[in-house]
Amino acid sequence: MALREGRVQQIHKREDHGIDRSNELFHIDKLVRRPGLIMLVRPAFEAGYTHHMREIYPQWGIGVSTCVNEGTPVKHPRLRFDHYVDMVKVWEDQEYIYVEDMYVDVLLYERSYYHVIDLEEFGEAMFTRKVSPGEARRVLENTQKFVDSMKRSRLSYAVWKQKYGRHRRNL
Repeated sequence: MALREGRVQQIHKREDHGIDRSNELFHIDKLVRRPGLIMLVRPAFEAGYTHHMREIYPQWGIGVSTCVNEGTPVKHPRLRFDHYVDMVKVWEDQEYIYVEDMYVDVLLYERSYYHVIDLEEFGEAMFTRKVSPGEARRVLENTQKFVDSMKRSRLSYAVWKQKYGRHRRNL
């Protein structure tokens, strides 16, 4: 399968590295695979926190990123959100897990509000046929189901994880 340039992160299944969307190698400090969840921890992208944790829920089509400082989740140092949620498509082969960013993102401010962003980027990808109609439908459905489930979780990602995370998809 051809990878969409600048959209796909590759996570090596057996080694402590991956290939980022920018096609650069990155170190993986921790990789955990459970039914319905892929979790990885890697060094931070910028100052203000020590690690970046990403929890990927393939059945929900989401990847949740959290800034972590010395083992404790913290707000993003510049943008002040608690969690950044990418709508994703996930597949794998013998060596790698592939996580493709599907353009739409949700910023979560714990127990306060959420903000759906990059819809114009998603619309451009649809218009230029970088995203098929089937993929577009799935992304929009996953976005709506996730946002609805966050509302039912009192806008708390911690509550969402207990209620819906891993192999659960109670709608």
